[in-house]
Amino acid sequence: MKQSSLAARYARALAEVIKDKRALEAAADELDSFATLFGESREMHDFLLNPAYPLARKQKGLSEVVRRTGVKGPQLKLLGLLLEKGRMGLLPEVAAEFRKIEEASLNRVSVELTTARPLDAKLQEEVIASLEKFTGKTVRLTHYVDPRVLGGARARIGSVVYDGTVASRLQKLKQQLIGER
Repeated sequence: MKQSSLAARYARALAEVIKDKRALEAAADELDSFATLFGESREMHDFLLNPAYPLARKQKGLSEVVRRTGVKGPQLKLLGLLLEKGRMGLLPEVAAEFRKIEEASLNRVSVELTTARPLDAKLQEEVIASLEKFTGKTVRLTHYVDPRVLGGARARIGSVVYDGTVASRLQKLKQQLIGER
């Protein structure tokens, strides 16, 4: 079975256990936070994935980290199950799949917006309103600043990228000029 479909199955199973929509959001936030910690902490990542350590030792280590991070309820059981089945490496994918389920149930969409400079609060509100009108959903905006875009903006909605940056326009112009020779 493909890893992504396996991750989706774990995410769906967790969503079936959690009925309340507000609880879905809290669970998604907890899973995202834990998945980020798992990805950023090389020591934790290596320890939990290393087959040389016995399961009981890994479970004790996971319990300590969970106690400090506050993960609870069905999410905690999911982490234990992933560890027990030797599938902890799926955690980032499971968290991403679960976030998709949470967003669909709340009629929400995550949008990654990249601009050359930070947006002031008023402009950010206008962008969110425009994106909500475009998507027909409530937008959860994550804003990144990247001076290499030069100007304009790039928005990623799911797997679709809308690129209106000056850098991409210059690249297209360059390709057209080279292609005409």
